[in-house]
Amino acid sequence: MSMLKSVVMCVLLAGISFCSAAVERGDVRYSQKDVDKFEEVMALTAGDREAPMSELVVKIAKHFLGTPYVAGTLEIEPEQLTVNMAETDCILFVEMCVALALTAKDAEPSFDNYLDNLASLRYRDGIVDGYTSRLHYTSEWIAQGERRGVFKEVTSDCGGRPIAQKFNFMSTHPASYKQLKDSPDDVAKMRRIEQALEAQDYCYIPKADLPRCVKDIRSGDIVAFCSTVAGLDIAHIGIALRDGDTLTFIHASTTAKKVIINPQPLVTYINGVKSQSGLRVIRLTDR
Repeated sequence: MSMLKSVVMCVLLAGISFCSAAVERGDVRYSQKDVDKFEEVMALTAGDREAPMSELVVKIAKHFLGTPYVAGTLEIEPEQLTVNMAETDCILFVEMCVALALTAKDAEPSFDNYLDNLASLRYRDGIVDGYTSRLHYTSEWIAQGERRGVFKEVTSDCGGRPIAQKFNFMSTHPASYKQLKDSPDDVAKMRRIEQALEAQDYCYIPKADLPRCVKDIRSGDIVAFCSTVAGLDIAHIGIALRDGDTLTFIHASTTAKKVIINPQPLVTYINGVKSQSGLRVIRLTDR
């Protein structure tokens, strides 16, 4: 499920007791369990500071295998940077793994650094300023990560072709979002964001082309599955994983309801999902 699709669910997080961050980080929600998990991952990756980002992200992703899939964990008001390593959806899983890998590369990794990395991935310019400051469309999430030098989209290099991508799902379905349904000003903001996104160029690898293009996808690449829903860019996202000549991916699965290594090869998987039209490929940048 994409960042946007998880928003459509609008399921409130329940059963987790959040503590406030330190005074200077009072805009953050997290629990002690998140700090403990962070420290566990930093210990796991302590000797990997010089490892390629792709290897580091795969190692971290495997560490979270079995984590329950739960949609809507960000849909808590007021809008704040929310950390939840105990539950995840597909985009939050990928985002968490990338932010943890970035932090593991720091000379002195800290939870505060992790929060900064997470905010810089999730929010426009890394600034939390209400619901519309969150990067709801995965295409904007990709573009911001590229500008920051975190990763680079390589869809074209892998054999992709241009696509006339439209963005209007959020502005035309405000009733699906509790934060938008009674806020015409925020709907108007979202429409302006969508129009800016539509002014950009996009490409994808259609399903039919994947058998010949899949050889160019590497372990650790972020794979974003394009949506057939009008006005929606991405339907699902995961982390590519190669096992010999077989390419599969690690993801927070809506079917398995947890983080898994997908049992089917990537091409077999996407061919079995009618709501997915193709693939975009994003490659992590080494630092």
